[in-house]
Amino acid sequence: MYIALSFFKHIVMRKYLISCLFLGIAMSMFSQISYEKRLEFELRDGHVDEEVYPIGADGFILTSIDKEKSSDGRYHFFTLFNTELEVVKTDSVLINSSRDQIETFVTNGVLYSFYKNRRGHYTLISVSGNDLEISRIDGEIPGKTFVNEMAVLGDFAYFRALLKNTPYLFAINLKSGMHEPIPINIDKVRLKNIQLSDFQVLEETEELYLYAQVKFSNKVRDSFVICLDKNGKKTAVYNLSADVDFNIVDISASNIGGGEYCFTGTYAPWKSLFSQGIFFCKANNGILDFMKFYPFTGLKNFFDFMPERQQVRLEKKKKRKEAKGQDFNLNYAIAAHDIIVQKDGYLLLGEAFYPTYRTETRTTTTTTNGVTSTTTTTVQIFDGYQYTHAVLAKFGFDGNLLWDQCFEMWPLYKPYHVKRFIAFSVDEYENVKMVFSNREKLVSKIIDTYGNPVQSVMEYDMETNFDGDKTKSSFSDIDYWYDNYFISYGFQRIKNKTSDDIKKKRNVFFVSKVMFE
Repeated sequence: MYIALSFFKHIVMRKYLISCLFLGIAMSMFSQISYEKRLEFELRDGHVDEEVYPIGADGFILTSIDKEKSSDGRYHFFTLFNTELEVVKTDSVLINSSRDQIETFVTNGVLYSFYKNRRGHYTLISVSGNDLEISRIDGEIPGKTFVNEMAVLGDFAYFRALLKNTPYLFAINLKSGMHEPIPINIDKVRLKNIQLSDFQVLEETEELYLYAQVKFSNKVRDSFVICLDKNGKKTAVYNLSADVDFNIVDISASNIGGGEYCFTGTYAPWKSLFSQGIFFCKANNGILDFMKFYPFTGLKNFFDFMPERQQVRLEKKKKRKEAKGQDFNLNYAIAAHDIIVQKDGYLLLGEAFYPTYRTETRTTTTTTNGVTSTTTTTVQIFDGYQYTHAVLAKFGFDGNLLWDQCFEMWPLYKPYHVKRFIAFSVDEYENVKMVFSNREKLVSKIIDTYGNPVQSVMEYDMETNFDGDKTKSSFSDIDYWYDNYFISYGFQRIKNKTSDDIKKKRNVFFVSKVMFE
């Protein structure tokens, strides 16, 4: 099997991790990471764009794309591995070359991939993790539809999109193959005044949450949460900013049972997208019970994990703002995990990130009436989200902040979609146990229910295949897999000068089975 990967290309990860929580696992008070097995593939011509999708105890699916195109299209390959990292089966699908992979989603051991071209012709592929059975749906949506996000719930694949600058939510029936638009209704609001900013699936309760910004006038803009069931029927609507003077920047929802919901995210001053802090609220039957706001500047060590130069700039900016009596704001967002209900309150884990941009210079040469002129322009290009640290916070049942802890997490790549890098559990003593990648190491960390460190941060080097290996560069990720196992994967540039039997320089794609106990 030929496994290839363009070394300098970012790994495109799926938008939403399906199961970072694995509650009820019996672990000792002190935990340890151990590597059990590793696969290593030399990067070579033939296949490109490898990605790994864990599917629980059935193993994982490795995808890749044929580097060469034909007149009929390009083959997309799917390889099923079991939990011992052994190949079970390989299959492929021919996809029209004009159709790009737009989104992927994994749920209930099935991988879904959505491909679309500019004219609106699409292919939806589903791959079963049990036997690698592949199903295919081909169809067409309006050509100017721009798809932002995909999620699968029940018998439907839902898509958040834009059509002529208007929010457009549509669903594809996985059984019939038919697609249909899903109405986005808010009482007394015209569709053109609704901006669908995000959506979220809660698999356990089979709910879909739509997050929308509604413009009532030039001076009034509110943030709404629209709750839908698995058939796309509206069940509740919440206005999170009706009685507050803040702009809600991003939102994440959790169903905490008994018909109650918690919403959290970041907020900003009115007419600003630069976050000022995090909010936390509880709601029931369309009514907010409470909504509390906590500025970043009030959280412990929030600035300590940023790059040193950025810290210096931010501290200077903060002092200038404070001298003028103005609020100091950051362009930060929080990728929140599901809220955990404990005996004395709510536990929130959020990963802090900010958008980054690179500058490109573009030169255009034109000839008019025999005269040639050259124009040079500079543009900013979105270059992914940089994650810097995480916030673990405990709230009382009244929403008051009891304690918070910030700690560094610096993944070695910047995803182009919001994702959650930390896998965590809560044990029978309500200790929070976390494992994640930080720079070139795997890290485990334990904090008790009162915010106190139980175990010092444990760091582990990424293992390689041979003695004498020296990793020169690495891009890796780790996801929760099954039981107390994780799957680590990515690519590395390795040197080894200790043996003539080992290649001196290797560019590899690797998959490792990791135990956290």
